[in-house]
Amino acid sequence: MHVALGIIMLLLALVLGFFGYMIAMRGKYALITNYVMERHAGKVDSAYAQRVGWIELFAAVYFLLFGILSLCIASNGFAWTVLIIGIVLLAGASLANFFFGRRM
Repeated sequence: MHVALGIIMLLLALVLGFFGYMIAMRGKYALITNYVMERHAGKVDSAYAQRVGWIELFAAVYFLLFGILSLCIASNGFAWTVLIIGIVLLAGASLANFFFGRRM
């Protein structure tokens, strides 16, 4: 089971890394859901989009490191723990950016 969880974390790292790179480095802000409409409405700016990209890049690094580590450490408990902690941290950072990074 730890092998499957490690592969899931590596796939998450790949997807989050791709989207984080495209948003933070290449400026493809349209990849963010409703960004274009909310930018025109004045609710968000490019700093908000940059934070979304960097959050995804940091999450990709987290899942890459701990995905490799969970493949090396043959423990289901460790793999589940780091996967759940990573998802909670990603969701928390995204929600914080959503609520505190917007203009009302």
